[in-house]
Amino acid sequence: MSRKVPSSEPEPQGSDDPRKAAPWIPIPIIRVDLDRLTDVAIDDVVAGQRVWLEVVKEDQVVGVVETFAEVDGLKRATLESATADLARIVLPPHERIADELLPRATVIVPSICQDPARLIRCLEALLALDYPDFEIIIVDNRPDTDRVPLPQLPGGDKVRVLEETQRGASSARNHGISFASGEFVAFTDDDVTIDASWLRELGTRFVKNPEVDGIGGLVLPLELSTQPQLWFEEFFGGFSKTYSQEIFSADLLSGVDKMFPYAPGRFGAGCNMAYRLSALRANGGFNPYLGTGTPTRGGEDLARFMEQVLSGGTLAFEPRALVRHRHRASEKEFLRQVFGYGTGLTAMFTALIIREPRHIASLIRRIPGGLRLLNKPRSERSSSSTPSYPRRAYFYHLLGMAYGPLAYARSVTRSKLKR
Repeated sequence: MSRKVPSSEPEPQGSDDPRKAAPWIPIPIIRVDLDRLTDVAIDDVVAGQRVWLEVVKEDQVVGVVETFAEVDGLKRATLESATADLARIVLPPHERIADELLPRATVIVPSICQDPARLIRCLEALLALDYPDFEIIIVDNRPDTDRVPLPQLPGGDKVRVLEETQRGASSARNHGISFASGEFVAFTDDDVTIDASWLRELGTRFVKNPEVDGIGGLVLPLELSTQPQLWFEEFFGGFSKTYSQEIFSADLLSGVDKMFPYAPGRFGAGCNMAYRLSALRANGGFNPYLGTGTPTRGGEDLARFMEQVLSGGTLAFEPRALVRHRHRASEKEFLRQVFGYGTGLTAMFTALIIREPRHIASLIRRIPGGLRLLNKPRSERSSSSTPSYPRRAYFYHLLGMAYGPLAYARSVTRSKLKR
């Protein structure tokens, strides 16, 4: 749940006129615990500066709220007012599962190793996870021409490094899956910061819900240091669409959710997802023609979620399984990402139709609902009180969507030519 301070001003839907843009001031993200609410001191903040509150109740993030700083920070009364709606949320009981009941896990991290220091930080966070039995597989997805020795990685025998020269996150993940020994496989990326309880919460959910084949976890922004990082939250609503535990299956949602299962963004994101190993092997893993590193630029994670429920499987969303993503920092990177997400979306649907043409009729029936989702005011998607992303982001997104089918054809052709 997101909440923002009401405003009497008309709500802008982005702008491309730099003369109208106020000077950018980074937005601090402050973690506020409703069970231990007190005054919050914030360094280097001025009165009236925007602040995002990551609101926690019973050790679970239940929402993000935007408010405005007072002198030196935020008073308890201000916090109580800003978080009043979230304080009323009633959470389901949360039981800690004994270590001996948790299944063995495999964590797979595909990487093109652009930043060895970042990869090492990711590994160090994984090694510090609160989980009794797991292995880590790093899949080096650089082409042969880019391959130089990796630095010494921490972890010893707990960390295995594999090489996959077929470009693409899907091929890298599939290669890792073929070596996995865990009962479930968790996937993340080397550009996220991982919560210490991440793997335990995923394992706990698999134990509590034995019918679940796959899980998506909560992804929050690590920082809002640059304006394009805020634009990502405003334009897409971030990675995660809910802060609640959910279950998704055809039996539960067919006829109830008119877009099910063709709006797979609600299921999760590739930087924070997990599947039972048996489910991955039964359904063939990830589509190698989709994903980062291929002409389609993405869509492989959403395709995998959608294929799981279409095959009769069950998915879950677990907000306690938390990672924080470092969004793209520059305007150029943001617009490239917007284009890539549009490309991956329609490439994913192209792949689905090619494999099973019966989905054409279902997709056509959902076009009006899909257009309503695409046209949903961006101000309703995030906590931002003053959306400021450039209007041309719409153009980049639509251009990417138009390119998606061609990108998928290019990806298939390129892969076949390399065999």
